[in-house]
Amino acid sequence: MRLRRIAFLALLTVCVVLIARVSERHEVIFDVTAQRNNSLSMTADQALNRLGPGLEFIAFVPEFPVQRLQMERQLAPYLSHATKPRLRYIDPLAAPDQAAALDAQHQGELHLLFGDRREIIVAPDRARIDQALNRLGLRGERWIVSLIGHGEMRIDNSPGGIGKFAERLERLGYRVVSLDPRRLDRLPDNAAVLLLAAPQQPYDRQTAQLIKNFTASGGRLLWLDSDPNSTLLGNQFGIHRLPGVVVDANAARFGLDSPAHAIVEDFPPALLPQTPAQPATLYRASALDIRVTDGWRSVATLRSSAMSWNETGELTGRLRHDANLGEQTGPLTLAVALERDNAQTPAARVVYLGSPHVMRNAQIGQLGNSETLLGLVHWLTENTALITTADAPDTTIRWSPAVGGSLAIVLMGVLPIVYLGIGILLRMRRRRASA
Repeated sequence: MRLRRIAFLALLTVCVVLIARVSERHEVIFDVTAQRNNSLSMTADQALNRLGPGLEFIAFVPEFPVQRLQMERQLAPYLSHATKPRLRYIDPLAAPDQAAALDAQHQGELHLLFGDRREIIVAPDRARIDQALNRLGLRGERWIVSLIGHGEMRIDNSPGGIGKFAERLERLGYRVVSLDPRRLDRLPDNAAVLLLAAPQQPYDRQTAQLIKNFTASGGRLLWLDSDPNSTLLGNQFGIHRLPGVVVDANAARFGLDSPAHAIVEDFPPALLPQTPAQPATLYRASALDIRVTDGWRSVATLRSSAMSWNETGELTGRLRHDANLGEQTGPLTLAVALERDNAQTPAARVVYLGSPHVMRNAQIGQLGNSETLLGLVHWLTENTALITTADAPDTTIRWSPAVGGSLAIVLMGVLPIVYLGIGILLRMRRRRASA
């Protein structure tokens, strides 16, 4: 009997040790939170898949167990990814030379290294780490050059500006700059996309030649509707504008008051492989007639609904389609993506949008406009594998004033009274028992 007990205890000890060893090598993690707060976001997962092995996290944290444990917990979802990123600590107090060599300025900084690329996060959190990974995952150059000097929309926060769109681009890792082409001999070599934000004045010969040279050398162009340059547009790319403004009876279904909102619900996978969650709405858009020339080919188009037409009259009163005035029924082409192959240079790409308003601050937040525009930029830069948002899930708890007041009353009033009553009741029972 005694021998059996000893054997049982010995076998139990061996089992416990083996289980502990297996758990060290093969861990199983379950995330039971509703918003998947302890799991990788889609942004981070796609960025890590695109980067592949070789990513290194460098945390500039002193040898304080609590701080390093917090850092490891924060990075745990990233370190458990299949690409196996590495985490390395540098103590800025014990090794200031190493910290200075890597340009670390603050304790608690997190650096992401991949090859010769680096991202620095001063105050790490999930949103900033995801955005840094998205920036590392971008292919090619990051500059988006917006031309100015011909009445283009400005990068500011006014209703007619494009500051919000520029902010979204920079959050994804691009850098938006404004340049006056009249002061340039050539566009920067590191320009990923040239943005023509609805110029209101005709381009001079020098600017037109800059644009032509840029696309001829494999450049990428995002052009918003431009009436003064329609001749240049037609001659160079074979895009012609139909008269009037596209109206769409389908706009009322989405709560839009004006019928001059053209609704785009069909997104070609060749252009936007990640379909926007909501349709895009192009305000006061021009319909396009595409007759590609000079080696260009149409990759995809964005089209309005079948309940649309190009209205040539005033947008007042009861609107009716009139074929005698050259008005064509939908679906109408509102945007086109063109590509031209060249043996000596990368393939040139152009996206032309028939509405300048879709990018403005007043319109960028409507329905799926932001997601659509960012997807078009990703197509131009060949970064379609990256999603168009880099936001971490919202973990903030929001209560209405009524709920907040009720909780305050319960926690600060009712519970103390209940605890006091229980204490008095227990004391009375003890006195009765002792008597």
